[in-house]
Amino acid sequence: MSVPRVAILAHGNPESIEAVRARGLSQGYPPDQVHLLFREGTRRATATAWRRRIKELDPGLVYVINTALPGCPLAVSWKLARGLPFILDTGDAVYEMARSAGTAPWWNLPLLRLGEWLSHKLARTIVVRGTRHAEFLRSQGRASVALIRDGCHSGGPPDQGAVAGLRERLGLGKDFVVGVMGSLVYSPRLGICYGWDLIQALARLRDLPVRALVIGDGNGRAWLEAQAQARGVADRVSFCGRIPYAEVPLHLELCDVALSTQTNNLAGQVRTTGKLPEYMGAGRFILASRVGEAALVLPESMLLDYHGEVDTAYPQRLADRVRELHRNPSLLELRRELPRKAGELFSYG
Repeated sequence: MSVPRVAILAHGNPESIEAVRARGLSQGYPPDQVHLLFREGTRRATATAWRRRIKELDPGLVYVINTALPGCPLAVSWKLARGLPFILDTGDAVYEMARSAGTAPWWNLPLLRLGEWLSHKLARTIVVRGTRHAEFLRSQGRASVALIRDGCHSGGPPDQGAVAGLRERLGLGKDFVVGVMGSLVYSPRLGICYGWDLIQALARLRDLPVRALVIGDGNGRAWLEAQAQARGVADRVSFCGRIPYAEVPLHLELCDVALSTQTNNLAGQVRTTGKLPEYMGAGRFILASRVGEAALVLPESMLLDYHGEVDTAYPQRLADRVRELHRNPSLLELRRELPRKAGELFSYG
């Protein structure tokens, strides 16, 4: 049976996490029938390039990774004008996330909501990465919804010499390391940035040799650094910035504990996040809020209650659990079960 030529629109450069997902999803498809298109400079330049390539390729299907510009508007317009079917692959309730975080100007929210509604309505199938997201969309009347979680790094364990060298460069010494990986985007409405709970928890652990490792970058990094300074723990936090995907396992190897914290609202409940599969695949002990996919796939001892959008009591619960793990490191052995589970739940193959 012949298969359609597919154009995959990835809202990122060839080294981005979107590119990783595009390659992972298409690895079993006939190579001559799948074409990966990546972002080329500005959104305007990307839109121009993608229009030209779609015309040249004449695909039977467009696959859009993430509800973003310019891919979604282009897919919607091609569907309306030419009947070209498209699949939308999304990991977020985009309007709810922007509204909750306050990251989009108020006047842009109606446009964001309309764009998300149109792309959902016209997509042949909506592919999501979280169980709760699939349940939510079906409750909204979207009949064709498929769950395909993010995959995790498939390479072998990192070289221990390289791990030791990186530990030394980052000044981690022999301390107990609690790490977080993600986009450091400040939320004006909530007044927090990803990693805020780690900084506050660290301030409650001054009597222990515990250090924080922050992997990632974004407009909230300066805010997070200021928080660490204000709470007197700046000398115990290592910021390593954005790293190439290939270096994720190496950096995660430094972490005794890895954090995955989601707000307990719709925006957080539908999420899996790409970091969760990576943490599991790397065999890290995870402490996660009892929200979203983490609550469904992690053992009870790795979950912490989180209430509402900003749970001011959460850093104390987090600090208490880290203290317990530091006092009794045998509890960390539970992490050894996670790579096998990651292979079952988070494998593009």
